[in-house]
Amino acid sequence: MAEVYTLKVTYQGCENKIWREAQISSNAFLADVGYMVLATFDTLAYHVFSISYKDIVFELPNEDEEVPFEECLFCVKLGEIGVKVGDKLTMLYDFGCDQEFEIEIVNIETMPKGAGRSYPKIITGAGKGILDDIPAFETLEIINDTDKNGSSAYTYLTKYENEVIWDYRDYDLKVDNILLKGEIARIAEGYSAFEAYLDFE
Repeated sequence: MAEVYTLKVTYQGCENKIWREAQISSNAFLADVGYMVLATFDTLAYHVFSISYKDIVFELPNEDEEVPFEECLFCVKLGEIGVKVGDKLTMLYDFGCDQEFEIEIVNIETMPKGAGRSYPKIITGAGKGILDDIPAFETLEIINDTDKNGSSAYTYLTKYENEVIWDYRDYDLKVDNILLKGEIARIAEGYSAFEAYLDFE
């Protein structure tokens, strides 16, 4: 029977200013967990990512090295790796910039009958998201300047190629959930290109 995992996802290096609590099915592949994180944290989703648990690094298949089935993000489900409440996973996004997320398992419960389509969803959170290609310590500087000045002067180019002011305080839970599944689908389509490197003979 499917279970619901409640995850506390925290962007590392920003003093807990940017975080989410989310729920996702135990039947979700680890790649799906990654897509959810990339979606809710408002990334451009154009870098590779990995998820680590204990001594195993789960990766996207690629042309440079063989990724075994049991370590492939496309092939392993969240409910199959043996996590328990209190366990923590690490998601690394953008290996050149090392955007890191801590994913803590805060609850596991039986999924209500017929509720499968309700997940994933975001329960609560803070912080608009992250800035692609900007390390966490620089993001924290922007956050501290915003707090000090009472407003943000930092602008960035969005995924839709328009320039806007980035204020970490502008997080809207309702809008996030409305857009979440569509953003996950868009991100999944982009990363599906890595499926060409699946090779488990």
